[in-house]
Amino acid sequence: MTALVKLYPARFRREFGDEIALAYHEATRGAGRRARIREGLDVTGHALRMRLGLGSAGRRGRLVAAVAPFAATAVGGSAVWWAGLMLPGATASSLPAEVAVPYVLLMATHLVTVLGAAIALSGRWSAGGWTAMAGCAATAVTEAMRMGGGVEFVLFFRTPLLLAALAVVLCPADLRPQPRVRTAAGLAAVVVWTALLAGVLTVGPLPDGSFGGLRFAVPAAAGLALAGRPAFARLRTAPAVLLAALPLLVLGAPFWTRDPYTGPLALVLLLVAAAAVSIRRRRGRRPLDGV
Repeated sequence: MTALVKLYPARFRREFGDEIALAYHEATRGAGRRARIREGLDVTGHALRMRLGLGSAGRRGRLVAAVAPFAATAVGGSAVWWAGLMLPGATASSLPAEVAVPYVLLMATHLVTVLGAAIALSGRWSAGGWTAMAGCAATAVTEAMRMGGGVEFVLFFRTPLLLAALAVVLCPADLRPQPRVRTAAGLAAVVVWTALLAGVLTVGPLPDGSFGGLRFAVPAAAGLALAGRPAFARLRTAPAVLLAALPLLVLGAPFWTRDPYTGPLALVLLLVAAAAVSIRRRRGRRPLDGV
């Protein structure tokens, strides 16, 4: 626990370090390994938010809370899209095993990532966010090993994905949306449904070209449906709208840029939505819990 307490800023650690350590020991006393890992991840996330100044009372914390559901959606859609790209390498009979195995591993890490995003969107933000982060990190490591050390190339393509997953982890605990799925059976159903959807979109016979973008668009739409109206209700200012759309635009760039009209149309719709929110705010409608 001493190592976890050291993650906090020095001033906060001096004032509340003993309380944090005591609370951790009380929460994990007699608990199993899973509970200790969960508590440790919660403490780690809280320490990161403290260092970055992402408290629920500050504007930055509220912005991250508004962006988090859309970041999780973009992470899930991107993972499915990349898994589809890995499929030919994983199933090609002409490739030797040492070449095909990394592609299989990449498909597995992408599946872990999309499952983490779905778990987060269902309301288990800590478990889902850290699962998505683990999947993203494993993907980056596997790609670097497959390329024989092409770290710069991997970071160029994977940094936006890691940042989006980090936004899910850094969402202030008291600003996280209420769980959309409240029972263990419901959560299991979401996981199974997500795995089936990702599997169909990954191995399904989608043609190349604009139809290949369905591997991003379909899971993204499903993620937004799972996030539901509460996610959109937080977008009460133009900056919140623009930031919420940023992960979808950046991670979905391979899809948006395939068609000469889709990308510009998406940008126009985004600017119109941001302007509408700004006008509505200026007319004096009081924001509820947005940013």
